[in-house]
Amino acid sequence: MTEPLLSIANLRVDFHTETGVVRAVRGVSLDIGRGERVGIVGESGSGKSMTGRAILRLIRPPGVMTAERLAFDGIDLMALPEPAMRHLRGRRIAMVLQDPKYSLNPVMTVGKQLIEAFRTADPALSAKAARTKALDALTAVRIRDAERVFEAYPGALSGGMGQRVMIAMMVALGPDLLIADEPTSALDVTVQMQVLAILDDLVRAQGMGLMFISHDLDLVASFCDRIAVMYAGHVVEECQADALQSARHPYTRGLLAAIPEIDRPRGDLPVLERNPAWAEDSS
Repeated sequence: MTEPLLSIANLRVDFHTETGVVRAVRGVSLDIGRGERVGIVGESGSGKSMTGRAILRLIRPPGVMTAERLAFDGIDLMALPEPAMRHLRGRRIAMVLQDPKYSLNPVMTVGKQLIEAFRTADPALSAKAARTKALDALTAVRIRDAERVFEAYPGALSGGMGQRVMIAMMVALGPDLLIADEPTSALDVTVQMQVLAILDDLVRAQGMGLMFISHDLDLVASFCDRIAVMYAGHVVEECQADALQSARHPYTRGLLAAIPEIDRPRGDLPVLERNPAWAEDSS
């Protein structure tokens, strides 16, 4: 059996505060294969984004992360020295953060930020070559007027354009694994489809593994190969995307029932009734 690109076993993230320990991620186990699109869904605060950041080892004090296994392409990420981990970030594992308004530097043009990323990854790269690569990266994410966007500041861009710039910055170095945190949030349906088409092209053309974090169950079910449902830091259910409607866990069923449907009579939306046992730490 082929070894997965990413293998996680019993990943935990705790934050030690003055009022006690906050367990943000509790015992997550998950594999992602090459060329596989895995959706991570759940409510806000369920641990989706924190899981993504933990994979990149971006948890800082007072946060503490542990795992029985956190391996990428056979590399033990938990044992990897920080300089080697920095070399992996961006180059082989990249993360598209949720909101480009807060992820891009507002006082630097898009072009300068792209050039900085390329020259940090390859210090021998000339400024001219980095500029060419930056323009090519913008064109690759279907930005028609790449020169204009290259010279623009992030504040002058629409949400969809800013999201494309973030994707260009993260995928231009050809990562093997991309963690996309709500890459289509706050975008209209047309732009959503364009962003998804870009990600789909990258997965198909490069064999890139994709962790797709989202609140939108319908979107994830139509785009991903497999889905993991998170609640209170746990993965409570995992299934093939085309079998989501047959999910059995009460939490997943509750999320599905809460999705409004335009072809059924209007009425009160079902209320998700939570069972305290779902949040219990199994350890």
